[in-house]
Amino acid sequence: MPYSEGIAPYYDLFAAPADPPDPAAAFLSEFVNEGGSVLDIGAGTGVTAVALAERGIDVAALEPDPEMYAVLLSRLAQRFDVESRITPIPRRAGFPTGKQYDVCSCLAVLHLLAPAEQEEVVAYAKAEVKPRGKIILDIPVHSPERLPRACSLNSTRSLGRLRVEHRSSMEMAGGDRWRTHWTFVSYLDSVQVHEIHRTFDWSPLSHERTDALLVRHGLKAVADFAGYDRHPYERGTSRTRLVVASEA
Repeated sequence: MPYSEGIAPYYDLFAAPADPPDPAAAFLSEFVNEGGSVLDIGAGTGVTAVALAERGIDVAALEPDPEMYAVLLSRLAQRFDVESRITPIPRRAGFPTGKQYDVCSCLAVLHLLAPAEQEEVVAYAKAEVKPRGKIILDIPVHSPERLPRACSLNSTRSLGRLRVEHRSSMEMAGGDRWRTHWTFVSYLDSVQVHEIHRTFDWSPLSHERTDALLVRHGLKAVADFAGYDRHPYERGTSRTRLVVASEA
């Protein structure tokens, strides 16, 4: 499915890898030793991949979106210190990389995919992970705490006289579907010079559906968290289920 549609550079502008340190990389590194390996399925612009490489971990960064992949390559071209540890791959889940990994991760991706694609991702992770390795999935789940949100300013970045604002909103789209709107607006001094929008339609997964997805592929959840800070996951309340799974 198309994802970026022109926003990849803006997405990356508001996702600097070192300020603050990437929380996803900090979490993943707890499950793989220095010198180990991670398959990052849906690597985006490479923020987490670079942060893992800085920790001495080898990363295969799989990113099928051409814009995200291009930004990932640009990032690596400036990081001579870690580029040898990262293998960028412009393909989707299912591409055989020729090796197995200590950890296969898929973060903030499954909710954007159709059910058949979700099955493909989990099957692929199972095929690529080492025996006794870990599969880590970051999945928005059904929660009464998820509420519509009016358009608001998320953050601002200044580049000389240029100021870029990231605004977002979220609304229900019928059934269990949600719609998130992102807007990036650029100003030169006080004059607006550019604006770009992107809308994402997505569906949170239920706890039961996530469990069934794992079971169908011979996996079981060995730990659940509500975020990268290892906050306890509360079924029926938490908005995100961060699943650590292994072979059943």
